[in-house]
Amino acid sequence: MSRYFTYFPNVQHDLTNNGQRVLLRNIMRRFSVLPSVSNNKKVYSEYTIQAGERPDTVARKYYGDPGLAWLVLLFNEKHDAIFDWPLFNYDFDQYIKGKYGSIPAAQAEVYEYRKVLTEKRTKTDGTIVQKRYVVVDQTTYNSLSESQRELITAYDWELEQQEKKRQIKILDKIYLPQVKEEVKYILRNGI
Repeated sequence: MSRYFTYFPNVQHDLTNNGQRVLLRNIMRRFSVLPSVSNNKKVYSEYTIQAGERPDTVARKYYGDPGLAWLVLLFNEKHDAIFDWPLFNYDFDQYIKGKYGSIPAAQAEVYEYRKVLTEKRTKTDGTIVQKRYVVVDQTTYNSLSESQRELITAYDWELEQQEKKRQIKILDKIYLPQVKEEVKYILRNGI
């Protein structure tokens, strides 16, 4: 990640209002990937983050350079390498305990009631169609048959959120030189 910050311009700033200026990086500049690029299936591969992987290990795996962790994060609109990245095993358990008090408490707390519209299925061409549902109140939930309803605990919901975070896009290597130059130019020139 550290090389990413070399793209930001330096600015003089008086930190303590005593007239002494210090040279700092202007990290307030931002860069984002246009949706027309990040949603173009020709420029990326889909990837599922595995337990133990971090942005830098994914960058090393795909680009041969852990310093491109910033690209893995920004291409996926993940702005916080800790909270936007999925948690696994011990870290997930600690998160649950911190938020709900204990794992059993999270498993006992009802997060929402769902009416299942369609189940998850795989088409003949291999395309996966995700389960579709709507959130309903408890009365409606109780009136549905077992096959039409789903109770989601706080624990289940947290697991779903982590699973969503695991699905990322990896920009194809052939675009690396162009992206690096564009990011450097945009951040340095404030465009």
